Amino acid sequence: MLIRDRLEMCDFSNSERAIVDFILEKKLEIRDMTTKEIAQGAFGSPSTLVRIARKMDFGGWNELKEAFLKEEEYLQSHFQEIDANLPFQRGDSIMSIAGKIAELRKEAIDDTRSLITHDDLQKAVLYMRKASSIGVYAVSNNLILAREFQHNMTRIGKKTELCQLQGELVYTAYMAERTSCAVMISYSGETPILIRAAQMLRKHKIPVILITNIGESSLSRLADCVLPICTREKQYSKIATFTTDSSIAYLLDVLYSCIFALDYEKNLQLRIDAARAIEQGRGQTTVEIIRE
Repeated sequence: MLIRDRLEMCDFSNSERAIVDFILEKKLEIRDMTTKEIAQGAFGSPSTLVRIARKMDFGGWNELKEAFLKEEEYLQSHFQEIDANLPFQRGDSIMSIAGKIAELRKEAIDDTRSLITHDDLQKAVLYMRKASSIGVYAVSNNLILAREFQHNMTRIGKKTELCQLQGELVYTAYMAERTSCAVMISYSGETPILIRAAQMLRKHKIPVILITNIGESSLSRLADCVLPICTREKQYSKIATFTTDSSIAYLLDVLYSCIFALDYEKNLQLRIDAARAIEQGRGQTTVEIIRE
């Protein structure tokens, strides 16, 4: 859940609520305001800000302020010209739709790139590098994206398993090799079957790399490493999961590429040799630019 949503929903006293409403109204403007100025803006006291932070499970006001500003900076960047949920409208021409979907996909990748940190990405890559195998846990359409990742990883000899039966996810987690790691995909971070699988993995001390939204969730609290994705889509009111799919696919491509790069020459030769050996029966292309 986003910090702004938690501030809206948390049970505050009247004096606390007045300050929270002030913060939500001013947003990034509170960056240069002192604790006293924020409190006075809502006719409250500085000590109320500390109480608000503690109710939100932060160590103090400065910690909450920093996290809130970071979230707001993200939410106010990108997607200024296009709606992630309704990227085109009734009456748009087919070429207009084509242009808007292209813009939307590019915007989603740029958005996701802005969320990647070196330390989180390095941690994920190290978990995958050390693992004897990688288990991928996803449901619904995320399974489709996960299959491509599995395909790429197995093509460079990295054992990668994908459970395609949702009801078997917890059993798969229970049976996972203790030297493996897990890549879990969930936009909401609250998918019940994935939470149960993550709890099982955690019990067996198997590292979990989670691809999810930018907010705190049940799954993020169970993960060892969180890679946030573009967080713009509503749960229901949208044409399709365009930005989420682009964001997840991009992150999975980044993870694969980072593992590939660990032994670049070997993996490149392996892919070339395997393609030549396996795809010999494929007809010759008539397009010169792709012919080998």
